[in-house]
Amino acid sequence: MTLVSIITPSYNQAAYLEQTLRSVLEQDHSSIEYIVIDGASTDHSVDIIKKYENKLAYWVSEKDGGQADAINKGFAKATGEIIAWLNSDDYYLPGAVSAAVKVFEEHPNVVLVYGNMLAVDENGKTFNTLNYKQLTLEDLLCFQIIGQPAVFMRRSALQGLKLDSSFHFLLDHYLWIQLAQRGQLLHVNQTWAAARYHAEA
Repeated sequence: MTLVSIITPSYNQAAYLEQTLRSVLEQDHSSIEYIVIDGASTDHSVDIIKKYENKLAYWVSEKDGGQADAINKGFAKATGEIIAWLNSDDYYLPGAVSAAVKVFEEHPNVVLVYGNMLAVDENGKTFNTLNYKQLTLEDLLCFQIIGQPAVFMRRSALQGLKLDSSFHFLLDHYLWIQLAQRGQLLHVNQTWAAARYHAEA
């Protein structure tokens, strides 16, 4: 069974965090290594994490240098063949992880797969569906965007790479560009995740 490492960086998102955690822990893929990196939240995020800690491979709550630093910490802990990160206010749809694993197994040359994504509000109400298309390195260089919560990466292609914290709003996009230089990207026309748009995001 292919091990999938999923990292959730978290900071003061207690209102949404439990839905995020459960969306990972309730996936039908049985081999998930779930890592939660909390940046010393001052709300009740840590209480929520502790509620699920026996199902987590690793978690910590300590000051960090922001989102990129937290995710890079998670990358360093991850041992799975496939890696993804899911922010603490976003969530997976049922079956997303097993669907991504199947695509990687069927396409050994692919280094990154991505599905479509719902855009939801603070109450979880869908107000848009973001349907992507197959992109190339050239498309990424022209700033055609992929929805980060619906992205899964092959860990072997990530070797030596990490998120660059100087790209605060494009840190994920810059990583996709680097990965696209190492292998094929593949879009799957399935909706895998929901990104939450709210005032505290």
